[in-house]
Amino acid sequence: MPPRSRHRTVLSRRTRLGLATGVALVAGALVVPAVDAATETTTATPSGKRLHDDFNGDGYPDVAIGAPGTALDGVTRAGSVSVLYGSSSGPSTSRKQVLTRPGDDWNGGYGTGLQSADLDGDGYADLLSTVGQSMMDIGDGNALVVNWGGPKGLSGTAVTLTWAPRDEWSGGFTVADVDGDKRPDVVTGSADDWNSDTPDQDNGDGTVWHGPFTRTGQAAKKDYFALFSDRATSLHSLTSGDVTGDGVADIVVRLGSNGAPDSRAAALLTGGSGGLTLKGRLRDAQGGMIGGEDAAIADLNKDGYGDIVVGRSDDRYDSAEPPFRGGGLAVVYGGPNGVSTTRKPVWINQDTAGVPGAAELGDGMGSGVSVADTDGDGYLDVATGLPGEDLDGITDAGSVLVLRGSANGLTGTGSKAFSQNTSGVPGTAEKGDRFGAENALVDADGDKRAGLIVGDPAENAGNGSVWVFSATSGGIGAGGSFSFGSATMGLPSTGARFGASLAD
Repeated sequence: MPPRSRHRTVLSRRTRLGLATGVALVAGALVVPAVDAATETTTATPSGKRLHDDFNGDGYPDVAIGAPGTALDGVTRAGSVSVLYGSSSGPSTSRKQVLTRPGDDWNGGYGTGLQSADLDGDGYADLLSTVGQSMMDIGDGNALVVNWGGPKGLSGTAVTLTWAPRDEWSGGFTVADVDGDKRPDVVTGSADDWNSDTPDQDNGDGTVWHGPFTRTGQAAKKDYFALFSDRATSLHSLTSGDVTGDGVADIVVRLGSNGAPDSRAAALLTGGSGGLTLKGRLRDAQGGMIGGEDAAIADLNKDGYGDIVVGRSDDRYDSAEPPFRGGGLAVVYGGPNGVSTTRKPVWINQDTAGVPGAAELGDGMGSGVSVADTDGDGYLDVATGLPGEDLDGITDAGSVLVLRGSANGLTGTGSKAFSQNTSGVPGTAEKGDRFGAENALVDADGDKRAGLIVGDPAENAGNGSVWVFSATSGGIGAGGSFSFGSATMGLPSTGARFGASLAD
């Protein structure tokens, strides 16, 4: 069956946006070589469709795995990215590509914050990553770099799209069409134009770099957006997806207050040809502030509007939402003007009916949020990690929950839990593993059912590992699951934090 386009709305994970996957281990080796971006040509996919996460244009989604702690060429924490290419049999470690240092100007942390999109409009998805520790004489900073896609896979050398001093890069980035021209734009939390003659000029709270991009990394144009006038608000990260159902991406910005580390909030900005429009902060049914550490946007109830899922994994502060232990998910339903006026937001945690386990302080539910249809019923489901979950007396062993979407939205009914103690899952739960810190749902075989990829950068004392779970008509299952780490990719393992970031 040919693969289909999916309801993906966030890559962040994250951005991570409505996905799908069935996966299986495949015998035989095919190492995909890096190619020179300047010589690539565009070819049609078997299905005739282009996917935002298909790097080699064969019609199947691919998966990129970041290991930002990889030590290479004498550089500690230089970082690396391992790519598994999809096929009718799903992803496999035998069809792989390994990317290392992005260039001579940047050093450290490559493989952080991975996202994918076709930035130059050639029909092949490109891979974006942040890197840090500038080696230029301008001092330390962070950069956003891209490896270009093509018929043989990703280019071996990354190109810098933009850079900013470290203290201006905390807002991260997301990729989506926010102006409605059908071309992906890059939205960053870096407010100032540091390449201008007036680098201290305050242009707002974020920047929109409009596509298409050239192969040298130049955007077609850029502009800025503002949040709130009280400059006490700090921008933490961004997520994109179509909340209003108009075919143009909107942005959810996760916020905090300067000087108040326990504060959490999120604000919605709607996209359009006239720029991003601030709609205000998100609030729950009681008027409390909704905020967290992760988010995704996808249409959970098939009403045509993207719903905002905010993961609130940090429960250390009494003054911050949500009002329960162990973290949880806030679901804010979308509507034609932004937040729905007919459906109230809801909180879901381990004390919600049907959700396995019990809410306990430090569980971390709401980590690594990803959205996809895992059972082929047409409704998108939500995967989220609980890396602080204790199992049978083992502290912080970690687990992953898969919650089902329905006509009534996200529900605890029919939820599933997976850990290294689950029958059929490779490995053994150990203290401090923090299984489930990162998650992605990917349709790497195009069968309209999403399999689960779990990233665990803390596994084996920080070496890291990744688990791959298949999907059937019954949803995610442990049978046939497999795991691997940096050594399988031919990379150094010690301190690599393999699986710290996942792009699909």
